[in-house]
Amino acid sequence: KAAARLYSNIGRYKHSNTKIIAVGGCVAQAEKENVFINAKSVNIVFGPQTYHKLPSYINSILTKQEKTVLDIGLTKLEKFAALPQKTKVSFSEFVTIQEGCNNFCTYCVVPYTRGQEYSRPAMDIVQEVQELLNQGAQEITLIGQNVDSYLGDAPYISIGKPKSKWNIARLLQEISTLNGLKRLRYTTSHPKDFTRDLMEVHKSTPFLVPFMHIPVQSGSDRILKAMNRGHSAQEYLLKLSMFRELLPSIQFSSDFIVGFPGETEEDFEQTLNIAAQAKYTISYSFKYSPRKNTPAATMPDQISEQTKSERLKKLQNLLIKDQIYYNNNLIGKTQEVLFEKTGRKDDQYVGKNVYLQSVIVTSPHNIIGQFHNVLIKSAGENSVSGDIV
Repeated sequence: KAAARLYSNIGRYKHSNTKIIAVGGCVAQAEKENVFINAKSVNIVFGPQTYHKLPSYINSILTKQEKTVLDIGLTKLEKFAALPQKTKVSFSEFVTIQEGCNNFCTYCVVPYTRGQEYSRPAMDIVQEVQELLNQGAQEITLIGQNVDSYLGDAPYISIGKPKSKWNIARLLQEISTLNGLKRLRYTTSHPKDFTRDLMEVHKSTPFLVPFMHIPVQSGSDRILKAMNRGHSAQEYLLKLSMFRELLPSIQFSSDFIVGFPGETEEDFEQTLNIAAQAKYTISYSFKYSPRKNTPAATMPDQISEQTKSERLKKLQNLLIKDQIYYNNNLIGKTQEVLFEKTGRKDDQYVGKNVYLQSVIVTSPHNIIGQFHNVLIKSAGENSVSGDIV
């Protein structure tokens, strides 16, 4: 579906005023030269590791040195070294710490489009975060395909000794000490790489939010094995339970895939069961769709679209109940909110609390980019509303 949307959008952009059409990212990496075949108006195709070269690609097309450019290399270090420092910084910024994936979940195209896992040197990340904070950022989100597996070169190396590494826990501890930081997040985590040490960091590290996105995908051990997830449903639930014992304020979100090849009604009931036990504040659920060149795409017993839709509706009804229940529990409580945008009505502003829930208030002043304490007065399915204290 992603590829189909891509080609549809290319058709929309093709008109007489268009000088160049460039396609970049994971779909470009997967489609490669097929982009030129399926959309003859495209001039440039580049992967997620080569977007720093886009200015030179554009120049080569404009000067007619090249008619088309295809670059889907997977060299990561070169990209990070070449990217210029940001000149316009938001109050909330994302910083890439890790790219690629070695897990090879059978439904996922990321290992083929992003390549093997690569972790940026620790001090490169720390320095980038400090520069963003110096320019006004307050909330930092560390991102990667699997941030829990981060293992970057440490800043201090003793002569004659093996190069040391920092894991994600050590990196979070260091970043939490930087001047100007008010809120720290990281995503996405893989259940099998989420350790007790990382849980302990949440308990002891200031500014690190008590919220984790840990995708489970399915509650059936048989399906988890077919997905090559590397953990069981019980192991997943035990980690959530352990985390809640260490840090009672912690909340979780998850991803789910329904209708994976071979999924039976019993398998799906086990997914409903794990969702009921985990009690997420927010969740994201999807129907399985085959991705080209992934093992699951050619597995037998593909599930019909009708069955997928029916199962997705059942799962989402359950997840929404938990979401509404948690939102209602916030009524009467005060939440710290970072406001991000205007709302639909006049003088209305929308922000996020530490649990990524949308909080709506009315204010005569522009409060975008500001933290405010909000007393929650009412709750809906996808948001809560209140008054600034």
